[in-house]
Amino acid sequence: MRKRYFLILLCSTLQNFAQSWVTTSETYFYAGSGLDVRNAIFGGTVNSAAYDGIFSLGYRNEHVGFELYHETFWEINYASSGFNIGYVYRPGKRLVPVSDLSLSVIQRPWKSFPSLAINNRLEFHFSRFFVYLRGESRWRTDYDFFQISVYGGLNFKFGFEN
Repeated sequence: MRKRYFLILLCSTLQNFAQSWVTTSETYFYAGSGLDVRNAIFGGTVNSAAYDGIFSLGYRNEHVGFELYHETFWEINYASSGFNIGYVYRPGKRLVPVSDLSLSVIQRPWKSFPSLAINNRLEFHFSRFFVYLRGESRWRTDYDFFQISVYGGLNFKFGFEN
């Protein structure tokens, strides 16, 4: 019974805190880094636990987001570069869900492959930066299978007046 009350209290507090505005201007650039959380902790289907990092640059204008990224995963000799175009559901709030479509190129030593992914991201914003957790469903054409990954990271905002 205590667990249920604690869960209700936790959820209602998070909901009330997430409704507040961070800024009135939601046009900004951001740069940041992240990593594949699942791979870092548990490992993947073909590797033990290892670093799989992402570096990104992005732009937001109210409900539209655009991001360029580069991912490196030295353990399995994998790299990819691409861009995401997405929809921002609650611009200006602290807790912001984002959905986007990712088009990329996977670089392997022997060949390059096109790739497509659907991402759902949950961001928690502060005034000059935000942290995120992103679920990715990617069609990996280098090995012809569908892969689900979970990324987390930190992005810093710049290029806006506040």
